[in-house]
Amino acid sequence: VLHAPSISAFQFPLPLTVPPPRLHHTMQPPPATGDALAECLRLLAELPAAAASSPAFRRHWPSISASVSSLSASLSHPAFPPSAPLLSPLASALQALLSVCGGPSLGHLHTVSLLSSSAASLSQLAADARLLVSPSPAGGEGDGSDSLLPRLRLGSAVSRAAALDSLAESVGSMPASHTAAAVSAVAAMLDSGDLLPASRDKAVSVLAAFASSDAGCLFLAQESGTVVPHLCRALESGGASAEQACVALEPLTASSRDAAAAVSARGGVAALLVACAAGTPASQAAAAGVLRNIAAFPDLLPAFRDEGALPLIVQLVSLGTPRTQELALGCLQNLTASDGDEGQRLKVEAFQEGALGCVKDFLESCRGDGPGLAPAYGLLRNMATFRYIAEIAVSAGFVSHVLAALGSERASTRTEAAMALAELCSVSSSSKARKEAGGAMPRLIWMLEAKSVGERDAAARALATLVVAASSHRKVFKKDEMGIVNAVQLLDPAVRGADKRFPVSLLLAVSQSRRCRKQMVAAGACGFLQGLLAAEVDGAKKLSECLGRGKMLGVFPRT
Repeated sequence: VLHAPSISAFQFPLPLTVPPPRLHHTMQPPPATGDALAECLRLLAELPAAAASSPAFRRHWPSISASVSSLSASLSHPAFPPSAPLLSPLASALQALLSVCGGPSLGHLHTVSLLSSSAASLSQLAADARLLVSPSPAGGEGDGSDSLLPRLRLGSAVSRAAALDSLAESVGSMPASHTAAAVSAVAAMLDSGDLLPASRDKAVSVLAAFASSDAGCLFLAQESGTVVPHLCRALESGGASAEQACVALEPLTASSRDAAAAVSARGGVAALLVACAAGTPASQAAAAGVLRNIAAFPDLLPAFRDEGALPLIVQLVSLGTPRTQELALGCLQNLTASDGDEGQRLKVEAFQEGALGCVKDFLESCRGDGPGLAPAYGLLRNMATFRYIAEIAVSAGFVSHVLAALGSERASTRTEAAMALAELCSVSSSSKARKEAGGAMPRLIWMLEAKSVGERDAAARALATLVVAASSHRKVFKKDEMGIVNAVQLLDPAVRGADKRFPVSLLLAVSQSRRCRKQMVAAGACGFLQGLLAAEVDGAKKLSECLGRGKMLGVFPRT
């Protein structure tokens, strides 16, 4: 009788281990920086013999052999930096090739793909290595950008610092075609960990130089995600690098909400206020410019209230240089521009900090038609949306300054002055202001012919306020046929950027005149109003009905 053996009869050796197959060349992690050069030279020396014994190399060996010879010569050159960043990828590529020689078969397609990619990688690494040992080109029209930029990416910390010095000297003469690559190289250099402190400051100054040119500013904006964190660190460090960081940040924050938000999130508002308080006049102006750009985004306004920024910015308006005053006024204008709860609180706080008095002092001390006038009147207009503040401004004599600004040669100053006049004269108790503003009617009517839609819109706002409030102003407007025609043109829905309520209100105020109605109809008002009726613009229906009655009276004239 046969009995089946029990399972316990079989004894399995424990533990059962199978050693891995031994390869001639196994993939190893990159060696330390000091031994990287020697390791690469050793791998380059082993590769020809190993490739000769492998049939897989027959097709790709000619191209690989040329790259190996070039790399051996470059790495043996006395000028080659022993800590060059390309040594790590070179060691990885060589180890991959050696693993094909001595390891198990990876399959034909896999092997061909690995050899092709490695050959291309070695070719590029050989070209980079040749650049590192080639002599630096002299300055001149060619400025050596083709070889200078790779040095910023591939060389050691010392060699990259030297390349950065050369780049700083050639920023002004660099061709536009190389500017994008230069900005990208400096950004990548800042993002690398192997960078000397002096080189970091130099890189920030180079970015500031690029920010001063239109082409460089455009490409700098494309790298904002990389450079903004480093510029914020330089800003916090203070000194000359903080000033250069502000110069570089100004165009970035002006063109990108994300860049402005990144600066604010990293505590940039506090650092900028420190630069405004304790920096040089140039640092104060640059920092005020960045603050102005950040304040243009309503969702970033809480950072200014949290840091208590208003007293210092108001102080800059009184004590800063003309450029600093202009930028500080622009910052206050942006801070008070929002109609939300945060913007309304900032208007009240700015008034309590004496902003209105600073604007008055600035306007009285201003000589000529300076660029700071536009933000000053813009700030006045924003604060005058509060009736209490508007009445104080009228009693303080701001209307005379606004009327004088309507004669400015700068369109931006005229626009902001007209907007401020509309706010000041809209106060119900400002009959004196409206009477005083009567002399500005011809100038406002002339502004309706401006090329800028913003200026025409501002003129329509001011005219609507004056014409609706006083019959004497209506008489002046009725007599000017071109004023009516230009106001009708603002009704055109194709004219973007103009608030249609104000030209409608302006034309409605003189629509009782039969002659004015004829001029409106002849200028195409009926067709424009059809589009405004669909958009439900205030007053458009009433004006359309008034012009319709006028056309019927033209068909059946009175006897």
